[in-house]
Amino acid sequence: MNIFEILAKRDIRPTDEFRRLVKLFNGEWDKGLYRKESLKDVVNGCLPLLPIRQSFLTVDEILTELNISENTPYGVEWETLFKYCELLKNLINQGQIYIRKNENAPSIARVIVDNIKVILEKTNHEWAQIKEGYIIVDKNPATTEAIECLENNKVDLALNMIEYNRVLLKGNLTRKREILVALADYTEPMNNDFKGTQYAALYSDSRFLVNAIDIRHNNSGKGDLPEKAKSWTSQEKEDWYDKTYQVLLTVILARKHIDVSKEIQDLKPARN
Repeated sequence: MNIFEILAKRDIRPTDEFRRLVKLFNGEWDKGLYRKESLKDVVNGCLPLLPIRQSFLTVDEILTELNISENTPYGVEWETLFKYCELLKNLINQGQIYIRKNENAPSIARVIVDNIKVILEKTNHEWAQIKEGYIIVDKNPATTEAIECLENNKVDLALNMIEYNRVLLKGNLTRKREILVALADYTEPMNNDFKGTQYAALYSDSRFLVNAIDIRHNNSGKGDLPEKAKSWTSQEKEDWYDKTYQVLLTVILARKHIDVSKEIQDLKPARN
């Protein structure tokens, strides 16, 4: 095995990657070459002009609000690393005009973006753009395909579908339920389209899930949950929310296939 294969197969640790990003952002990577001004200094200088700042005056204030400490010596969790990556990506993206005016900042920004790219590739994540900026999401080809099946005026639903895959949404059952309800509302009028098709059972399963497991009707604690669902832990409930999300995506994709299938039948020559 050559050195490139060894490096490609290496495991990454959140604490190590976090430290590297902190060093790069704070100008601690190469004191000799980048001793004039850190990228963090440059960003702080233009922060009042960036949408991400809201009412914060410094990057450190934003870090405190996000519960991120750049001085954490060990034990950095994946959630903290991903939050830090999202912050750096959006600061660099929104401040790029001002960063380019600095002699050394652009090269450091590129290294940071490259480091984050490696982190995402190694953990099977990717960037997704929403209205506010960029977020890290799980790679989910089904989501991309389903979004392509939506009507052009369903921008908000598409953004919700992207958000469902956000790595930092894990554990947020309230928000996941809201997104599932939006998908349930969108797919409900498709009932007649699925009748008599090979996907009728799939559609029926989707309606059962959104109506019976504390999603659409919020029936938790009312005694009308399926017997097995009454003893679910929060993690088990989230697992079923995620399964329901995948089922609803499949419903959207199946609906597209039904439409295409009808077009194919119309294309075929009539039989005498």
